[in-house]
Amino acid sequence: MQFGLFLEWPNPALRNWKTLFEEGVEQIQYSEELGFDYCLVAEHHFSNYGNSPSPLLQALHIGQRTKRIRIGTAVLVLPVWQPLRLAEEVAVLDNLIDGRFICGIGRGYQPHEFGGFGVTIPESRKRFDESLEVMLKAWTQDESFAYEGEYVNIPREVTVWPKPMQKPHPPLWLAGTSVESMQVCAQWDMMPITAGLMGLQGVKSHVASLVHAHQDLGKPTDGLEVGLQCVTHVAETDEEARAQLPYARWQNRAGRALNRLEVSNGRVSPGPFEGELDDDDFMDRLYFGSPDTLIKKFKQAAATGVTHVSLWMMFGGMEHEKLMRSVRLMGEEVIPALRDIHPPAGLVEELASEPVVTTDQLQAARAGLPVSGPLMT
Repeated sequence: MQFGLFLEWPNPALRNWKTLFEEGVEQIQYSEELGFDYCLVAEHHFSNYGNSPSPLLQALHIGQRTKRIRIGTAVLVLPVWQPLRLAEEVAVLDNLIDGRFICGIGRGYQPHEFGGFGVTIPESRKRFDESLEVMLKAWTQDESFAYEGEYVNIPREVTVWPKPMQKPHPPLWLAGTSVESMQVCAQWDMMPITAGLMGLQGVKSHVASLVHAHQDLGKPTDGLEVGLQCVTHVAETDEEARAQLPYARWQNRAGRALNRLEVSNGRVSPGPFEGELDDDDFMDRLYFGSPDTLIKKFKQAAATGVTHVSLWMMFGGMEHEKLMRSVRLMGEEVIPALRDIHPPAGLVEELASEPVVTTDQLQAARAGLPVSGPLMT
């Protein structure tokens, strides 16, 4: 298994941004010392849910402050970018950090953020598809090209230089919790990042949809890589970890408030919501606990097909000192115990026999409902 930090710099108290950002960079530098494989930078706009509006500039700065660790995005929200400009900036970044970039992309899900750019949720999938097609052409073609889409138009033929250092382009990862996201990953040979908040059965069903998508396209199903986004805190004891639950509550509620457009002057209004999980069920979806507890939970995740873990450790305004201790315990005790852990033999065949699920069922799993039983089609 491979592990990396995920950061979006949430800012409940609207602290000084430079101070907040530098704390995240220190956590990344420390994770590099401890042997983490990568870090992932989110993209969020217009609220204190996440103060990470310029992921490529932030990634460049992190690249200048590190030596080995790979630096990725999770994710670049393609519908709000001009794809030619984005292709250029990614290529420049990959060169400037010596080919260490991972290009995580997605179509986005926040109407509040889309609204600031004049984009709507219904059009986001088509914008994503067209933008990805243009970016791939820009990175891989030396010949000039034009493009005419519903939302993206390049009337005059152009060639993009420089090309990325990595050939044919940086690795493409895609974050999503839908069946459609797995179909896109299969089509374009991308690694998906699914959500630990769906619970282990939800994750397994989501990974099964990736296997089904590969089979439908006649593509190989062996050696599939799958990322898992996990809200994570490691402490000396399970009890100490559980005491940090309010920070995760703030982040979860803030995300729901953002979805509901409950934002005033850039501040989300986090509060309890209908269907919210109780503490025990919420803890079951989080990766909180002692090193021994986390080792067990990540082994269970590997049994569903997970090969890469995105550790969401900075959430809800948690203090820098607590985060650094969590990073230390993760690097010193958890990761070394999991380096040789792989999805079990025969898992692909098992997943291929799983019933086909729908996106609605996966979203129900994230809300705490079972994927199987009466929800199955």
